[in-house]
Amino acid sequence: MVVVHRAMVRDVQQISDAARALADRPDPVRAKALCRYGDRVLQLIAHHHEVEDEVFWPMLRSRGAPVEAIELMTTEHDELAGLLERARELLAEAQRGEDAFAALAEVGLALRQALLTHTADEERELAGRLKPVLGDREWKMLDRAMVRSAPKWSLGFMPPWMASAARPEERKALPAAPIALLMRGSLRRQRRLAFGRRA
Repeated sequence: MVVVHRAMVRDVQQISDAARALADRPDPVRAKALCRYGDRVLQLIAHHHEVEDEVFWPMLRSRGAPVEAIELMTTEHDELAGLLERARELLAEAQRGEDAFAALAEVGLALRQALLTHTADEERELAGRLKPVLGDREWKMLDRAMVRSAPKWSLGFMPPWMASAARPEERKALPAAPIALLMRGSLRRQRRLAFGRRA
């Protein structure tokens, strides 16, 4: 969870930075790559939150998790959903050649800040008030729900994406290590095309 959160925050910052650069200096090739990569990242974030809202939080609530902790998570997800939707709209506008990168840069900054707040809150709650109702079974149920409902393209994207944000000691515990290794070159190319040397 921590590694996924780190990847989300990192990439939203880079999407915002790249959008600002494209607003100042248009580059059609980079714009196309950023729109494609950025939309994938925003889809992953939205999917992650949807599965938590539809599967994880109800499961924890049924096991006696404090209502206040669950309500904090869902309230923050609602705020993030609006920002994610707006950012995806701006990426679609930019993909059509409309002048949307300056606005995307601003929305990206707001999204990054909201993600920083939410991920810190979620990690605190998972290690605190929610911990008594969390065991291996609950984590496995969340993992299964994430994989089953994920877009097909993400099955080759998520492992190297997570590995790219993991510290060396964290990589050993990540799922699908062979896929992460196999697909890391593809991910690097996508990130370089979207973000340039900043990737």
